Amino acid sequence: MLYLWTYVYGTVGKTVGKKIHNLVVKNHKSQSLIHKAFINERIKTMNDVTEKIRKYSRRQPITDKKFKFSNDLLARALYVGNGKSADKRYDLATEGLSMWISPQGIKTFYAFKKVKMFNRKKLKTENNNSYKKIFRFEDSTHRNLAAAKDELPNVLKELSAPKREANQDIIFGALTKDFLKNGMNDYRLSDKGEKLEYKEATKIKYRKILSSYILLKGGKDIVERMVAPIVFKEKYFQTPFKDLTLKDCSVSEVEALQYKLRDTKTLANDVLRVISIVFSWANEHGKYKGVNPVLSVGKYRNNKIRVKLSDLEVKQLMEHCEGKPFDYEPRFNALVALAIRIGKRCIELFGLRWNPPTTEKEKRECSGWLEENWKTEKSYIYLHDTKNRSDERVYIDQKTRELLLRLERSRFTEANKHFVKSPFLFPQKNNINKHITGSSIAKKINALNAKFGWTYVYEGKTRNKFTIKIARKTFGSKIAEKEGLEIASRKLNHADTKVTKDHYIVPEDSQLEIENVWDDNVERFESFKKVK
Repeated sequence: MLYLWTYVYGTVGKTVGKKIHNLVVKNHKSQSLIHKAFINERIKTMNDVTEKIRKYSRRQPITDKKFKFSNDLLARALYVGNGKSADKRYDLATEGLSMWISPQGIKTFYAFKKVKMFNRKKLKTENNNSYKKIFRFEDSTHRNLAAAKDELPNVLKELSAPKREANQDIIFGALTKDFLKNGMNDYRLSDKGEKLEYKEATKIKYRKILSSYILLKGGKDIVERMVAPIVFKEKYFQTPFKDLTLKDCSVSEVEALQYKLRDTKTLANDVLRVISIVFSWANEHGKYKGVNPVLSVGKYRNNKIRVKLSDLEVKQLMEHCEGKPFDYEPRFNALVALAIRIGKRCIELFGLRWNPPTTEKEKRECSGWLEENWKTEKSYIYLHDTKNRSDERVYIDQKTRELLLRLERSRFTEANKHFVKSPFLFPQKNNINKHITGSSIAKKINALNAKFGWTYVYEGKTRNKFTIKIARKTFGSKIAEKEGLEIASRKLNHADTKVTKDHYIVPEDSQLEIENVWDDNVERFESFKKVK
């Protein structure tokens, strides 16, 4: 390089050569700066990319109630709600299109239209949304957003069509669903004098019967039994009752349904009674103007369960429940002993509280409570809204008081301290803020009967001889024997003595073993003749 610049200086002169040298050096520095800037820019870009990678997050779920629908956004929509009601989303780009997301995450397209409805709470007519299902959202061309938009006009047209009153063409299954949704919140049909709502236990029973035996949502055995085709009175019946139109719900169809349940006659009577209630409700509310076909069908004879515990069996049971086993299972044994001692219904015993409720919510969740002076003589258990819809005060005798005091003491033992904070005498094991149910004690009832070998046969089935119901029959029979039918009826809190006599009093055959019926009368007659 040195020889090169010597040559340049010698050829062009020192001044010109220096200029050339400076120009080359300057050019070299510029290239170096450009290269350096390029390298820095590359490094910065790579750093930005790395930073973005580090800060990358998945796409956020869609929780907006209203947005412009797309298959991608609908797929990302997640349920937001109370875990019971559907989460409704509305399309801003398509009028009348919505999506419902169930608590389980199932997404379904619904059409909606504003219609005039009467608001019972506000007592006025308002424009509210009426919905109709389109189909479930799926990742396919037949169940995606585009398919829902294609189907939307047809569904909206159905929503706009006027509803026909007393429609004979709707099926009984649809009427049943309507009753379950709206009829259970109405007043009882049998109460003409006063308006009384259905008790919660009644609602549960009606829902279970209609869901299992009419809507066919029960177990496999129930469904097979109810859908099996039969030949009855030389006619062939194959349509499930829920799929019959109202005009086809004839007396013969009801009789065929009853025939399917002939092996369980009590259940058959219960199913027909609830079906009759649905028809009566529909008639009263203008949904059906035909004749109730159930009224023309005779019910199976109700074979009354004439079963009670003998005095010896009661003694065995009380010695067991109030003896040493009480210390190991105080709540169950106290429940059994209390059922024998006061004869109350199972639901009335299950929901008893130690103290009176302080709020309406607490009152609704219990069946009754021990009155404040329950530890003293002349004290009572208070039951509210019993089966006959009246309140009742149940006298606590000395033995019952001793039982309750022992149950109270048991809560403060090491093994049972978990139950101290429960307001109920008989709380659930896993949730002390709720009282037990029949299923809570089913296994223990079976074990108790197995221990004593207590069974009886009814409708061809072997059943437990001790239940809370039979304890009530045993109590009623003993009171009738000692105090008479009238007192027994009042102690059982029945509306009249007929119910007590027909269903609860189990007389002893030994009462018919009467010696020398006429002896006393003959002797008196002879004495009268002698005096005369």
